[in-house]
Amino acid sequence: MNEQANKILVELLQKAADGIDSAVAFSQAQIPDVIHQLLIWNAVSSLLFQLIAILTVMGFLLTVKKAWNVAEGYSGADFLAFLYITSGALTSIIMFVGFWFNFDWLKIWLAPKLYLLEYATSLIK
Repeated sequence: MNEQANKILVELLQKAADGIDSAVAFSQAQIPDVIHQLLIWNAVSSLLFQLIAILTVMGFLLTVKKAWNVAEGYSGADFLAFLYITSGALTSIIMFVGFWFNFDWLKIWLAPKLYLLEYATSLIK
């Protein structure tokens, strides 16, 4: 009975080792594709954020001009125009700061290995 239990245990351990080996081989085969997809995703999301930031700031500037022209014709609309311009200015400043500090797409394009090292460092922290 003890020999049969040992035989079953050896078979189970062998199957587990084979499963681990095949999982490692699969992971090694998939790593380049995963890294490529990670770089593409981060580059596109960074670029889209910058485009949205630029469009937000440009839209704010255009609507401020329009709101200012409309507010000049009304005597009671100065306060509303001031609130609108102030809130829009704060939003535009935040978007511009986000734009300025979000050049990941450029780093991925020019130095992808550097980006991957910095990304891995940020995951470890």
